[in-house]
Amino acid sequence: MYSVTSASITETGKVREMNEDAVLETGSLFAVADGMGGHQAGEVASALALSAIGQYVEDNLGIIPGEKLVEKAVSGANAAVHQKAVSGARFRDMGTTVTLLYREGDTAYIGHVGDSRAYLLRNGDLRQLTGDHSLVAGLVEEGEITPEEARSHPQRNVILRALGLEPRVEPDVVSVKIKPGDVFLLATDGLTSLVPDDVISRVLTECPGPADAAGRLVESALEAGGIDNVSVVIVSFAESPTVVPVGALAVEAAGEPLPEATGRGHARRWLVLLALLLVLLAAGFGVGLYFFNHTFFVGVKGGKVTLFKGFPFWDMAMVERQTDIEIKFLPDALRIRVEENLETESRRNAEKTIESLAMEVEKNSSIVPDVEGKGYDEATEILLGAGLRPVPELVSRPEIEPDVVIIQDPAPGARVGKGSDVRLKVVLGGTPAREV
Repeated sequence: MYSVTSASITETGKVREMNEDAVLETGSLFAVADGMGGHQAGEVASALALSAIGQYVEDNLGIIPGEKLVEKAVSGANAAVHQKAVSGARFRDMGTTVTLLYREGDTAYIGHVGDSRAYLLRNGDLRQLTGDHSLVAGLVEEGEITPEEARSHPQRNVILRALGLEPRVEPDVVSVKIKPGDVFLLATDGLTSLVPDDVISRVLTECPGPADAAGRLVESALEAGGIDNVSVVIVSFAESPTVVPVGALAVEAAGEPLPEATGRGHARRWLVLLALLLVLLAAGFGVGLYFFNHTFFVGVKGGKVTLFKGFPFWDMAMVERQTDIEIKFLPDALRIRVEENLETESRRNAEKTIESLAMEVEKNSSIVPDVEGKGYDEATEILLGAGLRPVPELVSRPEIEPDVVIIQDPAPGARVGKGSDVRLKVVLGGTPAREV
C-alpha cells in the first residue's frame, strides 16, 4: 500500500487580471485546467470541466475501470463545456485544457487535452508524460524549431485541441505503474512556459514535500515574469509502513517652474517649444512607420490564410501575401484563432507560422486524384488511399467498356476535407440502373 500526500496552488500571476485556471485535489483524483475565451468565459470553462470530471468519477467509482473511466470523464466534461459554450454569446468559443491523474490501486491513469502537462519524477529523473496539443509542439516535432525556441515563439499559445470547442474530443490517456517515491506534477503552461524542466526537477527533488515544492514552483514562475495564470498539483507516493506580490512602480516627476517671460523671450520660448513638438511628431511618425513596415501577422481574407503587414487593429494593415491555404480545412480551434488574427511577429516567424498552417491543412484534407477513365476497383483503391470515400452511380453507356469511371465530382485537383464523398459515374455492364 502507498501513502499519498498532495498539494495544489493556483495563482493569478503578475499580468492577468483574472485567474482562468482551476485545480482539483481529492484522495484519488487530481487535475489542472486552463480556461480560455471571452470575459470570464475561461474561468467558467475550467471550473465546469473539473466539476464535471469530479462528479463523473464519483458516480462511476468501482463500476468503470480506470482507463475507460478517465476517457469517459474527459469526454463528458467536453460535452458539458461545449453545451455551455453554445448557450449564449457570452460563452461563445470558450474552452479549456485539462490534465488529470486518477489513481486506481497501484496504477496512475493520466488523461490529457491541450497544453497543460503531467510529469513524473522517479529516482531523480523527470519525465514528461503528456504531449502538448499545440501549434509549436507540432513545429518542434517536425524539427522546424527547437524546444528552447518554442518557449518564446509568438504562437506558443495556439492550441489545436481543447475541451468545449467541438461536440466531441479525443483525449490522450496513459497509464503508469506507481513505484514508492514517485512524484507526479500536473501544471498549466503558466509554469511550464517560464520554468525550465531542469529547474522543475531540482525543486521536486530538493523540497521536502508537495506543499513546499508547489509553493517554490509557483514562486519560480512569478520570478520569471508571471505573465500567465499558474497552477500546479503535486502528488507524492510513499510506501506505507503497516505570492509574490506584484510590485507597483511609482513614477514621480519633479521640476522647477519656468521663469516668467515677456516680449521676445516669450516668443522665442514658444518657437522652441513648437520646434520641439514638430521634431517629436516627426520622430513619432518615423518610429510608427518603421514598426508598421516591420510588423506582420497572419489572418484571413477571402477564406484563405493571409499574411498582413502592419497592425491588427483600427484597420491599420495591408495584405502582404494571400496564400492558397483554405481556412475551412484547419481544425476548428486553430481556425477560430486565425480568423481572430494571430499575434504580431517578424516576417520570418510569420512565414513559419504559415508553413505550419499549411501542414495542418494537409493533415485534414486531400487533393482529389484523377480517376476518370480508370476501372472502378482501381479508382476506389486510389480514392481510399487519399482518405476519400467513393460513391458510385451506375449509368448506361453502350459505347464505353463496362466498369469504367466516366465522370467524377469533385473534379480532379480540388481540395476537400478528409473523408469527403467523391461521386463517380460508372458504366454499368448489363441492364442499366439509369440512363444519362
